[in-house]
Amino acid sequence: MNFDQLKEQWNKEDGNVHIPDTIKHLKESKHPIEKIQKNMKREFPLQIIAIILMAFFPFQFKFHSSQYLIYYVSYVMMVVISSYYLRGFYQFYKQTELYTGNTKNSLWKIYHELRLNMERYQSFGFLLLPHFLVTIGLIIYNLMEEHGKSLSEIPGSYQQFIIILVLLGTLTTITSIVLWTKYTYGKSAIQLENILNEIDE
Repeated sequence: MNFDQLKEQWNKEDGNVHIPDTIKHLKESKHPIEKIQKNMKREFPLQIIAIILMAFFPFQFKFHSSQYLIYYVSYVMMVVISSYYLRGFYQFYKQTELYTGNTKNSLWKIYHELRLNMERYQSFGFLLLPHFLVTIGLIIYNLMEEHGKSLSEIPGSYQQFIIILVLLGTLTTITSIVLWTKYTYGKSAIQLENILNEIDE
């Protein structure tokens, strides 16, 4: 209902003006936003802790000192990417704290920012894959060396198996990231979208 329609009804003699329940819907929207905040508050410190713990992987998996450079070049790249993502993640969290639920425009802004951050969240997960592949590659290489074998000694059939295994592992990881994003933030996004659609009607 726009302002002119409201004014027209107000001027009618019977005085039966239907005031839309927009305020009710906007207040209801606080629930999905609170859920988003709760999820973000839980995930943010866990992500930082996970990144810090990864710095100790070469010692945990007993990498040879000659492999430290390979690992830490990959790690530094991951930290740079993570810093960009975590900054955006934190900024969005602060935005949700400022949301008061008193205007439809602010709700639309939160909704669009949520959708954007969901895409960013997935991209962040995909960008971590190369680092994990480097780490897994170094672990496999070290395990082979312990048994006195080298990569050149792997038969062709095993090489094909490893390639297929890496491909399946990558696809599984990508699918898991997409499903986790939908599970964690997708329901709240749908709730916000439904509230906004009801306000528009």
